[in-house]
Amino acid sequence: MNSSIQMQAVVESPYDAGEFLCPWPVPEFKPLSMIRLWGEMTYPEIGLVFAQLARYNQIELANNKHTVLEQILEAESLVLPGGIQIVSEAKVIPPSCCCGLETWREWIDFLQTGYSPWLGHDPSPWVERQGTIIRIWSDGGLEPMRDAFNIDVSQPEFEKALMGVERELQAFLFSIESWAQDIGVAEPNQLFQKFDHCFNIRKAA
Repeated sequence: MNSSIQMQAVVESPYDAGEFLCPWPVPEFKPLSMIRLWGEMTYPEIGLVFAQLARYNQIELANNKHTVLEQILEAESLVLPGGIQIVSEAKVIPPSCCCGLETWREWIDFLQTGYSPWLGHDPSPWVERQGTIIRIWSDGGLEPMRDAFNIDVSQPEFEKALMGVERELQAFLFSIESWAQDIGVAEPNQLFQKFDHCFNIRKAA
């Protein structure tokens, strides 16, 4: 059994880096790589998350920053490709295609229901409970396993890692305001509230 794991909230970067236009600074990035969401992100990295947020929700980035962010605020709902990535020693199980950050709390629900969270397809990772062990598979949730491997962790360690994800997401959430202030947004708290609402970062009262 793996002695420990790290869970990371991640967002998939945009599919194109060459002609990428954005009204605020973003770092160089590898298309479709995973961006970790946590409190130690640079402002350009946060900007890349919001650029992907706009692109993935059909908001045109060629407009000025105030127009883009206003359209984000006006959107009825928002989604982002990504979710929770599992890291253990040299093994990594990222979320797959069609998995979204907006469903990350399904990992917490799994502890009560035993039903695997949705982790995407091609490959299709999934999670199961074997007694007091939580087993995370790299494939086989929808189609036959192809060179699949698993990461095993005790339930207490699994719960501890999930708490870490929640803390890191909350730290990222609070960094949104300072990023928005840095790029000259008049009401940075509105972006904080919008992201929190759409991605269920803080528990509802």
